[in-house]
Amino acid sequence: MSFVDAIKSGFRNYVTFKGRASRSEFWWWTLFAVIVQSVTSVLGETINSIASLALLLPGLAVNVRRLHDTNRRGTWLIWPLVTLVVGIVSFILFAVSASLDFEKASEWDLENAVQGGPVAFIIVGSVALLATLVLGILNLSFTLMKSDPEMNRFGPPPPPKSLPTN
Repeated sequence: MSFVDAIKSGFRNYVTFKGRASRSEFWWWTLFAVIVQSVTSVLGETINSIASLALLLPGLAVNVRRLHDTNRRGTWLIWPLVTLVVGIVSFILFAVSASLDFEKASEWDLENAVQGGPVAFIIVGSVALLATLVLGILNLSFTLMKSDPEMNRFGPPPPPKSLPTN
């Protein structure tokens, strides 16, 4: 699939989360999105925000279809976000808990913090952020995989590249 065909397909299938997208369709769309974001970031925050919103749904749709092409569910996209939220919430809870412990104790130190329990929030947050990284890399590897050449539970494979005729 060519660059222009991928852009047309991305907008034509704006909210189509069914079916499959080839590697080339996904990566050409990704390049297009990066170019648009780069150009609109120079033009101002408002224009960049509008462009981001315009590209959000088709970007998600092509990403889900790309996962379908490797015979994986689109929910793989959600897991890094879930673990990121868990990590952020854990660090916020740690900060709140540590500040409460700090107000109670005349001398705040690591021993008081450990006894107070906020260290558990750091551990959970660290593991969650590590999981975010691992799942993000895993999702990237899925987008790099070859297409499943056979029919899978998400439909037939994307049409092959058309070869130029002489």
